Amino acid sequence: MRKSKIFNLSSISIVVCECIQYAVIIFIDLFFVSNILRNDSLGQSVNYNIIQIGIFYLIYYAILGFSYFLTGYYLKKHNKSVFVSIGAIGYTITIVLIYFLENSLMTFLPLIAVIYGISFSFFSSGYNNLTSETISSKHQVRFFAVKRIALQCVYIVLPVTLGFLDSIDFSIITIIMAVLCVVLVVFSFLIKPKQVYKLSFNIPKFYRYLKNNKQSTEPLEFVYLSNFFRGASYDCFTTLLTILVYITMRSSTTLGILQSVFTLCSIVTMFLYLRYYRKKRAKSFIFPSIILIAIATVAIISVASLGEAIFEIVVIVFYGVYTVLNVIIMSISDSRRASVVRILSLHSHILESTAIMEFSLALGRIMSTVLIILAGVFDGLVGLDTHIFLLIVFGFVAVMYVLYGLMLYFIERSLIRQDEQFHKIHVNELFEKVED
Repeated sequence: MRKSKIFNLSSISIVVCECIQYAVIIFIDLFFVSNILRNDSLGQSVNYNIIQIGIFYLIYYAILGFSYFLTGYYLKKHNKSVFVSIGAIGYTITIVLIYFLENSLMTFLPLIAVIYGISFSFFSSGYNNLTSETISSKHQVRFFAVKRIALQCVYIVLPVTLGFLDSIDFSIITIIMAVLCVVLVVFSFLIKPKQVYKLSFNIPKFYRYLKNNKQSTEPLEFVYLSNFFRGASYDCFTTLLTILVYITMRSSTTLGILQSVFTLCSIVTMFLYLRYYRKKRAKSFIFPSIILIAIATVAIISVASLGEAIFEIVVIVFYGVYTVLNVIIMSISDSRRASVVRILSLHSHILESTAIMEFSLALGRIMSTVLIILAGVFDGLVGLDTHIFLLIVFGFVAVMYVLYGLMLYFIERSLIRQDEQFHKIHVNELFEKVED
């Protein structure tokens, strides 16, 4: 019997597509945001720019959250790679707009947020379901771990490179990103699913099924909860870290170097995870990670008033701890997000499940983004350089991150419980057959 391969042209194309998408995310989250923070064309303060960043992400997340309820009806009928390609074209348009509107970004920020949100929703709605149909269940954990390592390599090379180029001219990195988006379009057409499931898209019906089968679908409910806390923490942490690092160091080059160095260290973490991870050992990875990140958050808030030099050191330490340990949490989250529906034999309901996951993510993201906007408003009113309200939001996001980790642990525990129940039933069946 021929052994199936984890990596072929389709699965390699999936990895390449996500790596390039992450390059776009790095560009937006680190350098585009940094460019807004240093924008003083209207003579506004940093707090004003923080509010504009919050509005940008609020529009972007709102579009993402609701788009899946619209694209789901079309995904069940059409080639999903087309959605990925449309998203890639949208990314290209976003980058080109940023290039031409560099000197008037603040005026057209909502427009860029809308186009970026639509692009991301098309890309990810098609991509997430292509992944589910292309990678077999037995290869999920290893595939997502290897993919995470590839993504970490992007995070090593790209931030420091773009940071150096950004110090020369911001427009150079927009041109590089536009070229990468064209490559993304090409690879999107190379993804060919191994198995195309007969998909449905009926959210009310799927909700009733979940409600009537609570015991058997418990892991999936924990996935939806974990996505809410992921949205309220992981995505917001990235924005907050960019703001804090830029406020303390005033350099996107430094930001890029820190991201690259700490990501390099995280490769070691990923190899340990890949080598030792088992469902019954999940807490050995999850709990130390969320506890250390929580401690580092407390340290940042505690030293905020002790001087700029000490605060800068603690921010760098937090950046390192978070970057090195977060890859474990994200790897567990990514593999379960893609596989639990299939583990529960709900293949035909992938679209409904994905829509609920994205809506849960959006709710968490919107909640935290609104808090960032309010922090910018209140810090602007108070007029202090300590950005006390921004740090309060930082602490709140850390609490959400701890809850995120706990939900991942509950997912693993419920899957173990289902496995044990499954084996118990089948052992009894075998015993009865022997007795007969």
